[in-house]
Amino acid sequence: MGTDKSMLAEYELEILAPAGGRPAMEAAVAAGADAVYFGLQKLNARQGAENFSAEALPDTVAYLHSRQVKAYLTLNIALAQRELGLAARTLMLAQQSGVDAVLVCDPALLEMHPFFPGLTFHFSTQAGISSSAGMRAARELGLSRVVLARELSAAEVRAAAAVPGIETEVFVQGALCFSCSGRCLLSSWGGGRSGNRGSCASPCRVVWESAEGASQRPLSMYDLCLVEYLEQLRDYGVRSLKIEGRLKTASWVSAAVQLYRQALSGELPEDELRRQASALGDYTGRPLTAGFFAGVRREITGESARRNVQERRLARPESEAPARQGLQIAVSEDERGGTLWHFSQSDRQHTLRIPPQKIAVPKRAIGLSSILERLEQVVPRSALPLQITCPPGLEEKMLPRRCAAEVQATLAEFLRRSQSGGSGTVRTALPPELNAYLQREATACSLNRRSLGAVPDTVRLGLEELALLGEASDCLAERKLILACYPRNAAEVSELCAVAATWHQNLLALSLPAVVYEDDIVLLRPVLDFAREAAITIEVNSWDTWQLAREAGNDCAAGAGLAVLNANAARFLSKQGCRYSTVSSEIDAEQLQDLCQQAETALLLCVFARPALMQTRVELPAEFSAERQARLRDSRGISLRPRREGAVTVLRPEEPYDWRSLRNPQVRVAHLQVDLCGSTDPRGDLQAIKSGPFLFNYERKLR
Repeated sequence: MGTDKSMLAEYELEILAPAGGRPAMEAAVAAGADAVYFGLQKLNARQGAENFSAEALPDTVAYLHSRQVKAYLTLNIALAQRELGLAARTLMLAQQSGVDAVLVCDPALLEMHPFFPGLTFHFSTQAGISSSAGMRAARELGLSRVVLARELSAAEVRAAAAVPGIETEVFVQGALCFSCSGRCLLSSWGGGRSGNRGSCASPCRVVWESAEGASQRPLSMYDLCLVEYLEQLRDYGVRSLKIEGRLKTASWVSAAVQLYRQALSGELPEDELRRQASALGDYTGRPLTAGFFAGVRREITGESARRNVQERRLARPESEAPARQGLQIAVSEDERGGTLWHFSQSDRQHTLRIPPQKIAVPKRAIGLSSILERLEQVVPRSALPLQITCPPGLEEKMLPRRCAAEVQATLAEFLRRSQSGGSGTVRTALPPELNAYLQREATACSLNRRSLGAVPDTVRLGLEELALLGEASDCLAERKLILACYPRNAAEVSELCAVAATWHQNLLALSLPAVVYEDDIVLLRPVLDFAREAAITIEVNSWDTWQLAREAGNDCAAGAGLAVLNANAARFLSKQGCRYSTVSSEIDAEQLQDLCQQAETALLLCVFARPALMQTRVELPAEFSAERQARLRDSRGISLRPRREGAVTVLRPEEPYDWRSLRNPQVRVAHLQVDLCGSTDPRGDLQAIKSGPFLFNYERKLR
């Protein structure tokens, strides 16, 4: 804890391994992992993994503990109102099973924590902790450890780890996200599959085209490798080295754990460490980088330049007779060139068809034999024996790499449904006081008087949009304003405070950035001091800024960076001093109605916005950069516009979502907001409602 060197011997670096299923867990243990993290079939951030059934949790924990390995359970998604009962039963089962820690991010679980005195909570990287202020916040909230945001530099990791009384966990190997940790809405925007709920469709990995016609993968990150920085992390006081990879094979997990075990012991020379690390990178075919930790932000995205090296030969059944109770995978090709993947087990069957694919660049493709080999390694023991059937010659067929991920995800879902208890239901009794908490009748908040369809009373905008309005800013006179601030220097702080003073009578809040790093704190303190003296509410958008506002004595509210999907989370934020909570823009209509029905605290609902779909520290290639006022467009027609906002580049959609034409009396909130951030025509956006607007997830199911 902290950087007290006298305690380093007591707190040796922990090697924390991923387990997407039982084979990976056993491989991690055999390779020397100190701890393993994994999820159940629902409510974890890797829904595409095999995961573990609730019935198997006690035996899973017992298996790990019998080998002196710790068990960490992931419950790290944004929770909808109807999922709170399942979340509570999952926590109860975790406590009964002896789980060593639960990774969380939803504030509703923090409110439940007192009901589970036997459980230790860790903040998931989805909580977006990015500074020493966030570490202090986590400590005050009762967390024992924080999984730090992946985009931190070495100096920022050191500052976070120096906070006493709470442990730090750092990702050292595996995939990286282009967006700052816990701050991505792109997958949800494109089809309702939320990365914040474990269903990310990885749109960052696809080809994007610039306005000039350049086609690249500017959002596809290289893979992380910090194997050469372990002594540095040890010196900083970091407690745990985390390996990403719950969607990877058991053999990859084994190799990764062995690499870090040998690196810590000093058994391997540097050139051999690099060679073995490079072999790990062959799994995805992406180059490796120390990235943000080493201060590198350029040229860490793009095409893979590595050849995929398969780990072992494809196994074949000993007998040609079909396996009666095991899993059968049959691959064939239809008359139109589509690839058929037929899965069967007992009386269940499912067929996936991959349409004919054009392979323009072979290095971006993967052979069927390689895909089958991966599938063989991720099949759980419960599905054995395994029989794979593939006609001669078809194994050489090439498919885009994204198809391999689709096949693996489809198989995982098929196996999940085939298992007994595969629905993800957790059956365990809850104590009366917890049942009473979950079933309490909500006392409606009198401030939530505006129904969806009423005229919005609040406008959110930044200095850039205010300047675009110019003399037309009189259209704001009858509305409350939330002024977004992301200063990059002292001059911008002074300008912000001057503008806030001018609009003081209209200001509902000054909104702080969603992402704050160590060097940003000094710039925000004068803003906090000004707001306190002027009696202006501070809208906090992360636990980092909540802590800064708390320490400065500011009144605060919770913005989109701490957005909620359930009323319990809003109530917890209210208990932490937030005057209102912002409803997640990802929410669907049913979830929104459920939230409003149970809300006991003031809510803000954004009915028009170009939300920040990604926030990143990556320096984009020139043709895609904010400096060139670039546009990025994918094959689905999603068009993004990057721009600098404080410490990060924010990618906002060119077209907004707009709920102003909707009518729903069941949705009642304190504030209806029009968010003009990112608008090039703020007056037009404020006054005009287009026909047939994009509704984001309102009319589809958020997954």
